[in-house]
Amino acid sequence: MQNQTAAHCPSRPEPAREHEPAYIMAVTRNGHMSEHVMEYAASVAQRLGYAILAVHIDTLPLFNRGQRSRLFAAAMQESAAQLAAKARHRGVALEHLAEFGKIGDVVGRLCRGKKRIEFVVIDKGIRLEEAVRLAPVPVFPVTTDQQGLFGKTLFPTTTTKGVFAMSTSSKQRYVQRCVLFGALTAALYAAVFAYQDLVMTYFSKGGVYAVLPVATVFAVSYFHGNFTSSFWSALGIEASRKSGAQPVVPAKQVTGSTVKAPRPDTRPRLRLNA
Repeated sequence: MQNQTAAHCPSRPEPAREHEPAYIMAVTRNGHMSEHVMEYAASVAQRLGYAILAVHIDTLPLFNRGQRSRLFAAAMQESAAQLAAKARHRGVALEHLAEFGKIGDVVGRLCRGKKRIEFVVIDKGIRLEEAVRLAPVPVFPVTTDQQGLFGKTLFPTTTTKGVFAMSTSSKQRYVQRCVLFGALTAALYAAVFAYQDLVMTYFSKGGVYAVLPVATVFAVSYFHGNFTSSFWSALGIEASRKSGAQPVVPAKQVTGSTVKAPRPDTRPRLRLNA
């Protein structure tokens, strides 16, 4: 009887995952993690009582392996020291990981690992579509409003629909492209005007040289088009995505009962006989 009773005794339940420490995972593909990402992760972790898991992902591990790997490791150590000081000041636990591979694969693997990741914060240079591809938890990009050195942290939500919010990295990229293509356009125009005689000599030769004016036109169009697009994007002005085509309304069918026969013309006619 004792053996039968012992056989029916339930075993001790395994500890629930809810009792494990929760983490905010901050992900960057750069050696140096952005300052506003570190600030946001540390402040939110302090308020929620979470720990921070900082992940530096090398997406090009085979590219210039020697020098690039050393620079990446040195930058990661410097960034880890900065984040550790911020976490220690706020009393937040911190762990660092160095990974390599695709962003989506690494994020998905770490979120399904032993640690309980509550949500993921991604740094500049990481596309949101790539980060959420295999992530089972929410993923947020951190942007700033440019009020001060690092600014206030914002999240793109549905409540701010219609309000323009450009990330710091996107705006800097547009400004850099605007300067680059503006300089190329100005240099091309200056070269054409400075060497008019030489340009006319070769452009008017014909034969194989006929490719030169066509190539010049394409180059001017490409440089000037990218300059204009980057200029307006840096100002926050984007083209409308709505289609200009209007739906065609089908014409109403006319039934036979509503059609009236034309009234006969009974007016007199004048005829001339020659």
